[in-house]
Amino acid sequence: MKRIAPLAAVFALAACGQGGTTGGDAGDADTASDPLVYQGAITVLQPTQRDSAGLCAFVAESYPPQCEGLPVAGWEWDAVEHEEAQGVRWGTFVVTGTFDGKQFTLTEDPLLLSEVDPADYQPAEPEIGEPAEDLTAAELTAIADDMGERFPATVFGGGADEAHGVALVDALLVTPEMWAYAEDNFPEDAVAFTAVLQPVE
Repeated sequence: MKRIAPLAAVFALAACGQGGTTGGDAGDADTASDPLVYQGAITVLQPTQRDSAGLCAFVAESYPPQCEGLPVAGWEWDAVEHEEAQGVRWGTFVVTGTFDGKQFTLTEDPLLLSEVDPADYQPAEPEIGEPAEDLTAAELTAIADDMGERFPATVFGGGADEAHGVALVDALLVTPEMWAYAEDNFPEDAVAFTAVLQPVE
């Protein structure tokens, strides 16, 4: 699975077009309680063949841009400044909302990234512990691939971080279910996450 730099794509798009690990607290959340609220800077795009906007961690370098985004409920293009070309609408925003396993639902109005300090919304550095087992690069890659297959809506990349001995998984956001799956199926501290959207404390 190829790793990519999500915010590099976001800021590249912002320049030409318009517009972490989640901490251990996310893994400790009670999934039966109120849903986690996530926030971060990301490209929102709606292609001509879809009837809803999507959150895009990775954007193809084309004009108009393209992506397969996570559906976002509550989005109104008429309420935000955005770019539009050939029927495609897009922009880069700070979004806040919840995730139900299928779609992201806004809980606050989006903010244009150009109107805030982007440094305030960069993904946190991954929290890497001391892996309980020494795993090969192939084993770590297989773990990252497994996470992507298990959680295709949120995981968009990953691979072996041989320097730290972990599988580094790139995600749109990290849910309690993702933490639980990693803890239940792989050696302790074998998985580390980077996430575009972070839980709001």
